[in-house]
Amino acid sequence: MTVKTFSINSDKTAFVKAYLPESIGGIEFTEKRPSVVIFPGGGYELCSAREGEPIAFQYLAAGYAAFVVTYTCNARFPAPLIDAAYTFYKIRMRAEEFCIDPEKIAVLGCSAGGHLAGCLATMWNDNLVVKTIGCSPEDLRPNAAVLCYPVISGVTSPHEGSFKVLLGEEASRSDLSRLSLENRVTPKTPPIFIWHTATDETVSAHNSLVMAKACISNKIPVELHIFDEGICHALSTCDKAVARNENEVNPSCHRWIELSVEFLNKYLNV
Repeated sequence: MTVKTFSINSDKTAFVKAYLPESIGGIEFTEKRPSVVIFPGGGYELCSAREGEPIAFQYLAAGYAAFVVTYTCNARFPAPLIDAAYTFYKIRMRAEEFCIDPEKIAVLGCSAGGHLAGCLATMWNDNLVVKTIGCSPEDLRPNAAVLCYPVISGVTSPHEGSFKVLLGEEASRSDLSRLSLENRVTPKTPPIFIWHTATDETVSAHNSLVMAKACISNKIPVELHIFDEGICHALSTCDKAVARNENEVNPSCHRWIELSVEFLNKYLNV
């Protein structure tokens, strides 16, 4: 494995850590790998280390290159989305350097990072974003998305803290609706894998339900898993590598990794 780090803003507060599998000569699969761009959660106030490298290692084991993004936090929209879009664009444009397939790049996000990954999956053709990055809309479109216990809606069981950071204390209902991803899904949205726990006490599973419903309405391939237990939020890989207490070790929920890899392999044609 090779690890590379590169900045995505001038003051180097936003950056990417790339985890790249070693290529094996003569084996076609390893010459251009699929990849996943990971946006950790943290309520848009921080980027949780628990939802970065540990998840990257799981995808490395499945044959993927992984990119963990530390994006701008405590900033109003659209600053985080601009970071996400610029990062995705740079990774796609540097695909040959990273030995990845530019048409097999998924985004993955946890909690508020799930909202950010979902923003990119649904707003990749937004005029402001495209003009800011200076590229064609298709350059910013992920080929698939994985949303882990995501913040989705500002109006249906919202995670108020995330939207206060993005929009301020006095955000209007129209502003909240504009950043509610169930309202941004279109027939051009890429395939989406979603998982949540029914007993999540921080970000309600209703967020995942409304997102899945929007995908179904727009005939977007979607796979949704609601696990019956998992009171703790931010379960990450659900194993001892990231557990802060015994309640966060959940072998049943740990299956999301295998299930999501199967989903990505199918829709990325791996």
